[in-house]
Amino acid sequence: MSKEKKEYPLDFKTMFGVSTMGISQMIANSLITGFLMIYITDYAGIYTGIAGKAAQVATLMLLVGRLWDGINDPILGFVMDRSPRTKWGKFKPFMFWGTLASTILIIALFNIPANLSDVTKVALVYILYIIFDTAFTLLPMNPLVQSLSNDAVVRTKLLVAPRIIITFLSILMSFFMAIAIALGRDGVTPNIGLAVILFMVPFTVLSMFGVTLIKEGNSNADEEAVNIRDVVEMFKANKPLLVSSLSGLFGGFVFSFIMAAITYYIKYSFGAENLGTQSMIWGLSILFGLAAGTFLAQFVQKYVTPGVGAIVANMITIVPLAVLWLINLAGPIRQVAILYPLLFVTLVGSGMGYIPGTLINMECMDYNKYKMGKSMEGMVNAVGQMVLKLQAAISSALTGVVLVGVGYDAELYKDAATIPASLFSGLGLVLFAIPAVFGLLAIGIMVFYPLLKKTSRDEMYAEIGRAKQEMVQID
Repeated sequence: MSKEKKEYPLDFKTMFGVSTMGISQMIANSLITGFLMIYITDYAGIYTGIAGKAAQVATLMLLVGRLWDGINDPILGFVMDRSPRTKWGKFKPFMFWGTLASTILIIALFNIPANLSDVTKVALVYILYIIFDTAFTLLPMNPLVQSLSNDAVVRTKLLVAPRIIITFLSILMSFFMAIAIALGRDGVTPNIGLAVILFMVPFTVLSMFGVTLIKEGNSNADEEAVNIRDVVEMFKANKPLLVSSLSGLFGGFVFSFIMAAITYYIKYSFGAENLGTQSMIWGLSILFGLAAGTFLAQFVQKYVTPGVGAIVANMITIVPLAVLWLINLAGPIRQVAILYPLLFVTLVGSGMGYIPGTLINMECMDYNKYKMGKSMEGMVNAVGQMVLKLQAAISSALTGVVLVGVGYDAELYKDAATIPASLFSGLGLVLFAIPAVFGLLAIGIMVFYPLLKKTSRDEMYAEIGRAKQEMVQID
């Protein structure tokens, strides 16, 4: 007996496209969060031998980038909402060309020529990072998925498959530093530029192919064009967006802070000569932790609203981080059996947060439809993108503050005798204590999410359904 063929948007073609279109975006975000800081401070050859100078460059760059985000994200979100529907749809062209542009820019960012002057290198880093940051805003993955269905169950299924695929493919991303070291000339110094090329090129081709397979939905095609007044009204009326964005900002810091600081911590806790091996252990922890969290989230979301699911995910992250911080107060954690299992539990919670977090983002688009008659997916997506980039930048910037404070210079920290205790106490704050506090803040804020209760969500979707039915009758 043959299996029943699944209908759009759960058909194989659409599911494959949805599952692959965000892979290059995930890799690029991981590179920025986990490796850009250490590339600039240790391997780009910027102000070598001048203690703390390269860390200052990286920290200031990230702060400048965030100021630019405050300007460009709302503008580009408005541009997407105002853009006409093409034969591809409204969001597919942005997703396709934005993926290509961001890949070219991130490859250039991690391949700064070594023979340039320090000033020229710094200028290139700033320019490439800001342009990449702009292109990265034009990746409307959530609006594209949101357009496929208004059914929360269908959306969950659309989100689970790509999350699982991206999580398992991220095993390669988790081994990034180990692979970069293997590509290096001496087996110790990583060739990060070449590794970035090998990661980004094939997965960008796959992502762009995935975008072409998706038939964008037209459930919001009848909406009137968005204007400036609508944008102002959205920020006034969409309380779910404001609450969830603030909660998501703090909750997302857990993973971004860990990724920003962990490479420095394991490099000097276990020794630079063991960085490749420790990176692989950490990579496996990420892989299985995020995968376990994704599967657990599917189970949890059967019984609770996305808002409650986000609270549960944050609760799981807090305790192990607090324990690690207390242990680190006595000195660097050099026991693999202590560091990685506790971080694994945190990663499970972080993995759990993806599905409810994305569903909440789509709920905010639906809330616009409910209150204003316009989904304004581009603006909601721009807010979400700005939150993600704020997390990556602030976590890296605070890591940079620690490095500047201890006068960090990779050339000077070649043996344990030259590594100050203040480095580990500072990294402990960034890696363990601050994420735990932010996770707690995320929970406290999410309690005020207007769609936290099932009755509130049901009322909103019932009203959207009635409005659609009235439109059909009029036609």
